[in-house]
Amino acid sequence: MISKKLSIFLSLIFALSLPFCSCNKEEKQPIETIASIQAIGTPSGENMDGDYIDSFVFFGESTTYHLKSRGVLSGGNNTTQVWGTGNGTAKLDITTKALRIIYPETNELLTVGEAAAKKHPKRMFLCFGLNGAVGNIKKGAEYFKACYRSLIDEIIKNSPSTEIFLASAFPVAKNMDMSRYTVDVDTLNSYIVTINSWTREVADEYGFTYLNVAEPLTDSNGHLRIEFQVGDGHHLTADAYRLVLEYICKARFDR
Repeated sequence: MISKKLSIFLSLIFALSLPFCSCNKEEKQPIETIASIQAIGTPSGENMDGDYIDSFVFFGESTTYHLKSRGVLSGGNNTTQVWGTGNGTAKLDITTKALRIIYPETNELLTVGEAAAKKHPKRMFLCFGLNGAVGNIKKGAEYFKACYRSLIDEIIKNSPSTEIFLASAFPVAKNMDMSRYTVDVDTLNSYIVTINSWTREVADEYGFTYLNVAEPLTDSNGHLRIEFQVGDGHHLTADAYRLVLEYICKARFDR
């Protein structure tokens, strides 16, 4: 009888202990993939920084064109994301919309508008300000803005779905050769700051995102940081471009 009662008692203890054992056992939680984590809050479901950067076409002065030669975009030196002329630079003026670029996919000579109509880029990055800076300051804000509007309107007309981003021009470094200029380094950089403010105003006018890509490359004196130029005072290193691309990726969360 005692043995039977003991058996029943032990059976009850075992049965009651099962839920507690289950609760105390560490349960494995599902692990989110990097892609799913990065997808949170990113535009259009894009889940990696590379996907976002790959959606851009870049057009501007030589400091934009050198994204290609520095090999920091998809395709490296053979990337099709950078538009430019045969000499790899452009100057913003009233004729820029008629400037013929080498369309990367076919090597055709096309205007920016024609290229936009052919490719319909998802996003387009425009960056102007250093080339012709002294003259543009003399001509004033309205002239510079009219030049930008002319180019922007041509892109919109040919590819209305393209999201356009206007970027700041980069300052020059203290070792910049100023022999071709009528001003010194600090004055030129002050002009670039003014021109960047005009660019921001144009971006606001159109409701575009303004990208202050110069910020991570600028030192406390308003110069291009010496370690981010290739020796001539204004063209950028590959590391500088990587910072610029990182800035572009981070800026999408601030919009």
